[in-house]
Amino acid sequence: GSVRVVEMAVAQDVGRVLNPAQLAIRIEAGITQGIGAALTENLRTARGLIRHPDLTGYALPTSLDAPDIRIVKLIEERDVVAPFGAKPASAVPVVTAPAAVASAVRSATGRPVNRLPIRPQAAVAAPR
Repeated sequence: GSVRVVEMAVAQDVGRVLNPAQLAIRIEAGITQGIGAALTENLRTARGLIRHPDLTGYALPTSLDAPDIRIVKLIEERDVVAPFGAKPASAVPVVTAPAAVASAVRSATGRPVNRLPIRPQAAVAAPR
């Protein structure tokens, strides 16, 4: 099996928007990074140290890996603590995109996903 994200819909609280021209780009970048965490990135550690000698074999997603991204709803609820009421637009999808991918795999296969990155064998439907 294999997993490929072809579309992602987004609804997000973005706080006060300080740079409207870059908002969608930041959200799309966060989603792409989150999909990488869900499907390809695998940072191996041992006793708190990174085991990779370099990052040449570390599979980061590129713009070619990005799905069709639909921004469905943006909520501008000001953050009362952050400067100017802003919130980090790209940080949220980095965390939520892997959960969305795992949920989609579970819905498609019937198998729970409890580890990232999601391996191709997880994309095989559970026996009935």
